[in-house]
Amino acid sequence: MVHVSTSLRSPTLRRRTHVMLVLTAATALLLAGCGGSDDTSNDNTSAGGNVVVTVDPNEANNVVVPERRFFNDSSPWNHRIDSLKVDPHSDRMIHFAQERVGVTELPNSNVITQVRNLVDDGLYINTYRWTVPVVAGGRPTQLVCRQLVCGDGSNTTTLNIPDDVDPDPRYDGWYTVFDTSASVAYDLWRARREDDDTISYNFMRKWDLNGPGYSAPWTEAARGSGLPLFAGLIRPGELQSGEIQHALAISVPGPAVGIFVQPASSTDGNGRPSSIPEGARIRLKRDVVLPKPRDPITGKLIKLTKAQQRMSDAIVACLRTYGAIVVDRAAVPTLYAQRNVTDTMIKGNELQGLTLNDFEVLPIGQTYHYPPEEDDVVLVSPSTSPSGQPSSSSTPSPTSSPTSTLTVEVSP
Repeated sequence: MVHVSTSLRSPTLRRRTHVMLVLTAATALLLAGCGGSDDTSNDNTSAGGNVVVTVDPNEANNVVVPERRFFNDSSPWNHRIDSLKVDPHSDRMIHFAQERVGVTELPNSNVITQVRNLVDDGLYINTYRWTVPVVAGGRPTQLVCRQLVCGDGSNTTTLNIPDDVDPDPRYDGWYTVFDTSASVAYDLWRARREDDDTISYNFMRKWDLNGPGYSAPWTEAARGSGLPLFAGLIRPGELQSGEIQHALAISVPGPAVGIFVQPASSTDGNGRPSSIPEGARIRLKRDVVLPKPRDPITGKLIKLTKAQQRMSDAIVACLRTYGAIVVDRAAVPTLYAQRNVTDTMIKGNELQGLTLNDFEVLPIGQTYHYPPEEDDVVLVSPSTSPSGQPSSSSTPSPTSSPTSTLTVEVSP
């Protein structure tokens, strides 16, 4: 565990006087990492234990924070996949997932044409832009929804939030707040801090940290895939220890349009229907050796420090052992590290020697239309979902109430 100290920005301001938690942690409290077993006996907390914050009343600016494994043992985020077979359509899905869809408008013309560009860029790790700050502690802060449909916001109007880590509206205002007293987390979409110190947002989803880490089909969340913002993040303690024991979150240029698979519960995919659906799991091929990364602009080799190389090796081992779950779309294949606390540890370009062609898709199973069609039905029983009952607090909206099951054949 570590002591996180915060200092006052100004003695005249009442904000900046409370404790911040960004879920950093020491290696001693981490679980056994990739390449190890699913046994959690070496951890001081159970897989479903609380995130604990202890404040010494005599040292109010210091917080003791253990880093923990999110969700329960049956969660798809916590399953090893190194022994699973490959989906028979893996090569085709990988190929189409590299297509980025865009539109062009010819000069002096009102004709708009859709174009598809093949993206062969290497794997990038977001450490600041388009990734998630994770916070807890602080002072009671009022939350204000800016629209009528707020997700779980109607039941949550105040949370303890630190003063010195704000959501960034430039990057969809992603923001995750942990309630350490209840072992739940709140994902906010399009959040921002207002002049009156309230946090306003467009949508909220509440997650049970002891649940499976996904929702019933056709349930929306802060991500287009319906998956938690904080699930699959690369965290600072994991980088320090060189051990990661959970699936990572990954985005690809062209996830399938109109279909998803669990653990996703919706999709914002815009690629071909034959592409990888959001919610699918991919794994780094066993025979792939991590090439030295090259600058995509100059083509020159990127020199890594010994620490960067060790952290890169840990991520590679995790991609072989736990793989990555497709959670979103991005301009290039993208992993996510926790914002504000990892950008001094890695630069993001350490794995640019890898491309999507170095990965394989695992069996995708049951697929679902999005939005649902008239004869669709929500399946939430343990026998038809990856890991038992969903862990978000909402249920599909009445307009998404289907009446029968649906299987989609992924065709060329």
